[in-house]
Amino acid sequence: MKRRYIQQFVYWTLGLCIILMQGACVKEGFTETTDETPNIATFLKNSTDYTLFYEAIKKAGTASYLDAWGTYTVFAPNNAAMSTYMGSLGKSTVADLSDEEVKLLVNQHIVTDTISTSNFRDGKITKNAVGGMFITTSVRNVDGHSEILLNKESVIILPNQRTGNGWVHGVDKVFTPITRTVMEEVLANAQLSLFAEALQATGLDVLLNSVQTDQYYSVLAISNTVFAQRGIQSLDDLKERYQNTSDPKNPTDSLYMHMAYHIVPELKYVSDLMLQSSHTTKVNNEIILVKVDRERVLINEEEWLGNIELGAEVDRGISDNTARNGVLHYLKDNIYIKQRFPFPVYWDPADQPEIRMAGVYKRLGLRTYNGFFKDIKWEGSGWVDYSIGGGSSAGSVNGDYLSFQLRTNTATVTSIEFKTPVIVRGRYRVWLSFRTIQNSNGSGNLMDVYFNNNKLSRQLNQGEYRNTTLAARELEALGYKRVTASSSSNVHNCKMLGIVDVDVTDRQTLKLVGLGNGNASSFLLDMVHFIPVDMEQIYPMFDVNGEAVYP
Repeated sequence: MKRRYIQQFVYWTLGLCIILMQGACVKEGFTETTDETPNIATFLKNSTDYTLFYEAIKKAGTASYLDAWGTYTVFAPNNAAMSTYMGSLGKSTVADLSDEEVKLLVNQHIVTDTISTSNFRDGKITKNAVGGMFITTSVRNVDGHSEILLNKESVIILPNQRTGNGWVHGVDKVFTPITRTVMEEVLANAQLSLFAEALQATGLDVLLNSVQTDQYYSVLAISNTVFAQRGIQSLDDLKERYQNTSDPKNPTDSLYMHMAYHIVPELKYVSDLMLQSSHTTKVNNEIILVKVDRERVLINEEEWLGNIELGAEVDRGISDNTARNGVLHYLKDNIYIKQRFPFPVYWDPADQPEIRMAGVYKRLGLRTYNGFFKDIKWEGSGWVDYSIGGGSSAGSVNGDYLSFQLRTNTATVTSIEFKTPVIVRGRYRVWLSFRTIQNSNGSGNLMDVYFNNNKLSRQLNQGEYRNTTLAARELEALGYKRVTASSSSNVHNCKMLGIVDVDVTDRQTLKLVGLGNGNASSFLLDMVHFIPVDMEQIYPMFDVNGEAVYP
């Protein structure tokens, strides 16, 4: 009964969250029929405080389509903002603006989608402006009230004016035109002078100055102050610490690689960095890892071999600086490529953050449905149970399993995919530990196992018992071993499924695909081991508390 109440509470909470998320993500519909609601251009023309921006859209040639049926959002600067902007250019009227100036002005304030403030995300508008780049968003508190800040400079003063073909949001400042490249943004900040020197010394400045269609760069910049905290005062200091060839422009040179490691070859605002646990860099096969700790975004903070390696925090207050060919961020500490050697990963797939947050880890069972886990997805309409190992299943590692029917029947789980912990680049043997379950005729369902979409060489039969008569090394030679230190029962089996090459240090993908439909019993998954091929494979074993046990 207690388990059922906990399950109901978790799913009522999850259901509410899903409803709220869906409400925030659904594109707003506009009825494309004739009514008396003015469209955007007419709304601006008839307004008392946005007539100058109407003149701008008319001169730019966009008034016609903003008065036609469609779905648009316009961030309209008020007349005072327009006058200030034109004055900064030495112009008095909209007519004084060149065709290029007015098109640049207008296109960065229009999005071809319907977006009210309730659809804003902390970070950026979900669709780019007509001018090509994204509009960033944040909320700040001023004198006890909150206001929405766009592009770190413009406040929404008239939100959510619904028109016949979209939304108008009045703003108090014209968005500063995006004219600089990422490299020019770096050069414009005196606090990045050493970072700029290093980019120039390595030739990466050429890359960050280039503007090509659909090619963007996200730069994680290090200020002079941060460099000084690490004992680096000059380019010579950087060369002494990192350069290992006579030519820092050589892509194999350590200084070149160090600077290239600060460049992500995609457009990644902070909110985008937060969505993935890793991102590729301009160094071949090297990634940055991202961890989110409440409001803090940390680069390369991870637990390695039981120790926490502190990461570099993204300085969110001054990051998200949009350029023509990317975005510039600032870090509060330096990051560097870490030379790591392959080491074993002993992974319990049942130890998921959602299970811990539900308060049932190692205590109670919980039935979950697709979408409950961030890092576990499956096909089919079945469910996955978090199960406590008792009775004949007692002795499982950490005292728990993930339990699911893995079959070809679509009413069950036909395939299931996991994100693994971070695995260092290298070659590994893959072992899968499970609780044996046979059907009435003594057989069990088969499954194929895939690592990063590559099928492993050996299938797994969930009805196969572990041989308890062979010595440990003889059993290993056949591709089996015992994992459970707290139970010697033959129902706890572990099979070596194949050898894999991990090309990039990162989280990987493990997928199980059901091949049979004869056994209606669930598959009980206990552990997965990734062990370097040249290291000990049998030990350690693990007890019900998850502690390693050696002979």
